[in-house]
Amino acid sequence: MTPAVDAPLVVLGAGLAGLTLAARLARERSGPRVVVLEPRTAYQDDRSWCFWRPEQHDLSHLVSQRWKTWTFSDAAGVTVRHQVPGLAYQYVRGSDFYASAQADIAESPRVDLRLGVRAGTVAAVSGGVRVETSEGTLLACQVIDTRPRAAEAMLYQSFVGVELERDHPLPFDPREVTLMGSLAADSEGLRFVYALPLGPNRAIVEWTRFGLVPINRERLVGELDQLLTGLGLADARRVRTEGGVLAMGLGRQAAPPIAGVLPAGNAGGALRAASGYGFLRIQRWAQLCTERLLAGREAVGHPEEPRLRRTFDRIFLQAVRAHPERTAEYFLALAHGVPPAGLVRFLSDGARAADYARIISSLPWSPFIAQLAAPTVFSPAPTATAATATPSTSTSAKR
Repeated sequence: MTPAVDAPLVVLGAGLAGLTLAARLARERSGPRVVVLEPRTAYQDDRSWCFWRPEQHDLSHLVSQRWKTWTFSDAAGVTVRHQVPGLAYQYVRGSDFYASAQADIAESPRVDLRLGVRAGTVAAVSGGVRVETSEGTLLACQVIDTRPRAAEAMLYQSFVGVELERDHPLPFDPREVTLMGSLAADSEGLRFVYALPLGPNRAIVEWTRFGLVPINRERLVGELDQLLTGLGLADARRVRTEGGVLAMGLGRQAAPPIAGVLPAGNAGGALRAASGYGFLRIQRWAQLCTERLLAGREAVGHPEEPRLRRTFDRIFLQAVRAHPERTAEYFLALAHGVPPAGLVRFLSDGARAADYARIISSLPWSPFIAQLAAPTVFSPAPTATAATATPSTSTSAKR
């Protein structure tokens, strides 16, 4: 006899991906019963998500800051400023997103968010998928697993940041974002500053490294402290911190797939391989999943990357792996040589054939031509005991 299903859909993890899907389903008047399991007992203001969109859009209620100008600069301070008419770089504070999603879920009798519940073993069984949890066993027709999973990656983006404030102005223009500042590279890879001014006296400042392996968090914190001291910000009040490791260009997962279980979030391919942006990709996936579930169909994972984008990202990341010391040169060449609208489309998901042509013409050819026929190379998945920064638990912890 087949046991009764506890819920048609169980979602493991309620970070950006899990909460986005749960909140979208909760806002609908009908739909399947959904149980969402999250080990944390409460949410903190621990994430920042940014993206380019027009001034007004369906997520405008979550946006707390917008900038029309974003900049790139080299180690000598030479700066390139970009704007795209009709577009703004927009910031969603983690605490605002969490509060909005939880409010939507609280209004729905069909979506059950269970905080403080940890999922354990997941197995395909007759009649569905069995999930062992810290509060017992659940049987679902389908499971969406947004939890971090060990996987090979082409590169790792390690970062740590702090939100600062002080009583007099900070050394940032509040009208523009430092997208990639003080770009420099060596044999370990790329390093740069990312700064979001939230007002004259308040800003988020992050220190980021791209490399073949994740960077130890203690080292990143020490380098960030040196940066802040150099900017005259050692005495600024530290409101909160954030940080993580983003795996860019995923390879094979360490664990075999399980029938009826769909990986989502970072582990499911939410991040744009060449840039680390993922917030809008998560929104599109959640909307697609919601539409399918409302139509009585099964949920789906993140869509496969289009061939052109997948190929270009592979070549780009392979070139970075082959010559990490030239990575700053590559990004500065893009900032100088690609029109802002095309560069935004590349960093997001909308690059056209003409954009790729302009990108190719802006970059040094030889490192990229060498990767056209080269086999894809991955770095091994970090072990659980590796002294790395805490992996991101949402889809796009940083972007």
